[in-house]
Amino acid sequence: MFGIFHCAGKFLSYFIVQEKNDADEASKQAQVLWSACQALLRAIKAGCPGIPWKDQMRPLEPELKAVEKAAADNDELVCAVLKGIPKEAKERGVYPEDALRERFLKVEQVARTVALVPETGAPLPIHVLSFIQSLLLIKSPSPIPAGELNDEKVDFAKLNTNDILQRARYWLDRGDFAQTLRYMNLLKGAPRCVARQWMNETRILLETQQAANTLMAHAASSGLTYL
Repeated sequence: MFGIFHCAGKFLSYFIVQEKNDADEASKQAQVLWSACQALLRAIKAGCPGIPWKDQMRPLEPELKAVEKAAADNDELVCAVLKGIPKEAKERGVYPEDALRERFLKVEQVARTVALVPETGAPLPIHVLSFIQSLLLIKSPSPIPAGELNDEKVDFAKLNTNDILQRARYWLDRGDFAQTLRYMNLLKGAPRCVARQWMNETRILLETQQAANTLMAHAASSGLTYL
């Protein structure tokens, strides 16, 4: 009888040690995954000071491979999120926030000068008139009315190009690229043509950021499981 209890005790001790080792290993893996996801987020956000925005395309292949390597083989969520990252971001990279912020300032300026020009183009006098109008615009100290900031009902169809650009700039200055993109999507005519590429690059960035944030949250929750 003593022998049976002795064997059972040894088996239980082995089981407890094995469980602890597995938990330690999983915790370490979660930490490595979290670090890899953090590196991915840093790559997306940080630009290169002193370098023109057009030269700041940031390849993400090393960071994405690090995340894939750090994840467990059976981690379906990581696999699904990585597959959902835009193709452009995987193959050539993204423009980081700093580059898109710099690029927006140029887009904003040009879009204002063609505010009166339709998408199909216009005669020279319309271009001249649109340019003159852009010079006479006075920047409002309150680009967004308080009611709009408080989520009161707004008829966005009544906003002109300058209204839209002021609102977009307001959110850009606060680091909210999602809100900036929502307003830029309201543009019409030539201003929309001017902003189209910026909007596309911002969409790619935001979708990649969302994926990175999801991976970060997953890695953090996985680590907490083994505390």
